[in-house]
Amino acid sequence: MCGIAGYVQSSPAPPDPRIINAMMGCIAHRGPDGSGVWTTQRGDWSVSLAHRRLAIIDLEGGKQPMGNEDGSLQITYNGELYNHLALHDDLAAKGHTFRTRSDTEAIIHHIQEYGGATGGEGLAAFDGMFAFALWDQNRGRLLLARDRVGIKPLFYAALPDGGLAFASELTALMAHPAIGREIDPNGLASFLFLDYAHAPTSLFKGVHKLEQGCFVAWSDGKLEAPRRYWSMAEKTQSPPRDGTLVRRVREGLNEAVRSQLLADVPVGVFLSGGIDSSLVAALATRHHSGRLKTFTIRFDDPQFDESPFARIVADHIGSEHIEERLTQTSLLESVGAALDCLDEPLADPSIIPTFILSRLASRHVKVALGGDGGDELWGGYPTYKAHSMADRYASLPRAIRTGLIEPLVRRLPVRPGYQTFEWKAKRFALRWDDDPLTRHLRWMSSLDLADLALAMPGHSPLPPHALPRSFAEIIRAPRTGDPLNDIMRLDFATYLPGSVLTKVDRASMAHGLEVRPPLLANAMIDLAFSLPSKLKIHGATTKALLKAAAAAYLPQQIIHRRKKGFAIPLAAWLKAGGPLRDRLDGALGDGPLWYTGILNRAAFIRWREEHDTSRADRSRPLWAAIVLDHWLRRL
Repeated sequence: MCGIAGYVQSSPAPPDPRIINAMMGCIAHRGPDGSGVWTTQRGDWSVSLAHRRLAIIDLEGGKQPMGNEDGSLQITYNGELYNHLALHDDLAAKGHTFRTRSDTEAIIHHIQEYGGATGGEGLAAFDGMFAFALWDQNRGRLLLARDRVGIKPLFYAALPDGGLAFASELTALMAHPAIGREIDPNGLASFLFLDYAHAPTSLFKGVHKLEQGCFVAWSDGKLEAPRRYWSMAEKTQSPPRDGTLVRRVREGLNEAVRSQLLADVPVGVFLSGGIDSSLVAALATRHHSGRLKTFTIRFDDPQFDESPFARIVADHIGSEHIEERLTQTSLLESVGAALDCLDEPLADPSIIPTFILSRLASRHVKVALGGDGGDELWGGYPTYKAHSMADRYASLPRAIRTGLIEPLVRRLPVRPGYQTFEWKAKRFALRWDDDPLTRHLRWMSSLDLADLALAMPGHSPLPPHALPRSFAEIIRAPRTGDPLNDIMRLDFATYLPGSVLTKVDRASMAHGLEVRPPLLANAMIDLAFSLPSKLKIHGATTKALLKAAAAAYLPQQIIHRRKKGFAIPLAAWLKAGGPLRDRLDGALGDGPLWYTGILNRAAFIRWREEHDTSRADRSRPLWAAIVLDHWLRRL
C-alpha cells in the first residue's frame, strides 16, 4: 500500500528531478517506509515514475518502481492483490521467473503474459484494490489502471506538450508546474450536491479521476479515451431459495476475509458494532493466528455512540479490544488535522472520527480490515426501504401529494438529532422525483437541486433543476428492471468510491495504515449483483441474506440492531455559540470561497441564518463551505 506519481513529457533531456521530488513529497505520508524513482528517455519523451512505499508484503523485496526481467516494463503500484499467489503459480508454470514474493511483480508478469500493456487485457483477473502506472519501453506506452471498485485513487491530467501526469492524490498531481488550477464548475457542482467530485471530474479543469474498473493509455503524445475492463452484469439471476445460497455467502465471506489477512505485518479490524464490521471481525478470528486486535471509538454523546455494541462483539469473538474515548474537545482538536489529510474536498463529516480511528489503529497494527461495501452490495441503507414505499406514495393523486402532504411536511419542526423522523419525512416528500435513481440522488444530496442553482448563480453548468453532469450521465446507463438493484448499483458506482472509500483511504493513509474491505472482494461483488433485490430486502428487513449468513457467527442483538452511521453532532456544533461556529464564520467571511466568483455568498449567509433559527437544517452545505474554504487556503 503506497503512493504513486509520475509523468511523461516532451523533452530532449532527462527529467528535471525537482518536479518528481515535489510530487513525491506530497504523498510521503502514504509511504513512510521508503521511496524510489525510475526515469528513462525514449525519443523526444522523458519518463519519470515515482513511488512511496508502505511495506506490507515481502518487506525486503517489494521495492518500487519495479521492472520485469529485461526492464522493458516498469511499474509503480499502489494496492494489494489478494490472489497474487495464484497468479504467481500460473505465470511460473508459463515460464516466468520471479525475483520477489511481492504482488507487484505478479502484476508485471501477468500484464506481460496477457497483453495488458497494449489494451488492458487481463486486468479483470486481479482480485484486490489497486491503482498503478505501467510503462512499456518497447512500445512507448503508459498504462494507468484502477481496481473495479475504486478503492485506491488515481488522478491524471494531459500536459500542454502532449504528455501526461498522474498521482495517487490531487495535491501531488498539482505539484507538476504545467498543470493549471482553474476551478471546474462541474466538479464544484458535484461536490456541493453530494459532498464529493464524482469521477471522472475533479475540482480542477483538465484534471480527471480514473473511474472504477477502468484503464487509460497514452502513447506518442496521444491520450486515449478511458475504457472499462469490468462492469456489473446487466441481468440478475434467481437462485433457489434454500440453504445453498446462504452457504455460498458464508463460504465467500470466509474466503474473502482469509485472503485479506495475508500480510507480513500485524493486522487488526475496525469494529463499529454494526453487522458488517462485526461479521468481518468474527470471521477474522477464525482465520487469524493469535489473538485479533479490534478497534473502536467511544463517543461521550450516547446518540452517536456505538461502542457498547462493539464491546459485545469483542467479548463474543474474544478479541483484544482497544477503544478510544472521544470528548467534544478531543474531536474538535482533530478537525484541522482531519481536513488537512484531504487532498481534495470531501464534505462527509465522518472523516473526523475515521481519522481518529485510523490514528488509534496505526499505533498497534499496520493493516486493518473494515466493513465497507456491505450496505451497497446487500441492501443496508434505510433509503432503500423508503424506495420500497415509493410506489404507494406515487399512486396517490398529485393533488394530495402537493396540496396536502407537502405543506404538512414543510411545517414539521426541525429537531436536533441523527436522521430524525422529521428529517426523513422532509427528504422523502420534498425531494421527490418520479425517476427512482434521480430521487435517490436527491435524497442523498447535501444541497438539493434548487438550492444548488442558488449556490452557483450564473456560473452553474446546469440547466435549472438538473443533476450535475457526471451524475446525469451515470443514470442514463441501461437498467436491470429491478429498481432497488439499480439503486444499489448506483451507490456502488457513486457514493461508495466517491465518499466512503475516499474517506477511509485518506484518513488511513495519513497515518501509514492500510485498510482492506473484504466485503468488496471480487466473488462477493459478483454474487451480490447476480441476485434480485427481493433476496436482500424483505419488507422492512434490510440485508436479509447477509443477516441470515451472519447468524452462524454473531449474536442476534447485533444482527438485528438499528443501523447507525459514523456521525458527529454537526448540526448543533454549527449553530451560534457552537464549537464549529468560528470556523463557519471564518469561511463565510472574506476568504477564498468567493475569489473565484462562482459561489453566491448571500445564499450561504442566508442558510446560516436559517440554521440558527431552526427553520431548516443547513448543516451539510455549511460544513461543505468549511471544507472547501480549508482546502482553498492550503492550495
